Amino acid sequence: MRTLSDEDKNVVESYFSNAILEIQEGLPKYILEDILEYYEEQELYLACAGIKKALDWYQTNSFTKVLLKIEEIKENNKLN
Repeated sequence: MRTLSDEDKNVVESYFSNAILEIQEGLPKYILEDILEYYEEQELYLACAGIKKALDWYQTNSFTKVLLKIEEIKENNKLN
């Protein structure tokens, strides 16, 4: 495994940032997964790394929101 150059890291971060913006604007997860598959087929692995990072962020962010909602419901039930 090789270490990424600063330029390569910037490419990954650019794809990550763009993918996060698209997610926040409502792009469905499955479309981003299709885009990731396309880049894999094109062997554009830096783009893949950025998009994969965004998909991982999306999954973690969604999971965290569910946990916070569960805690909120528990707190509301204690108050009632």
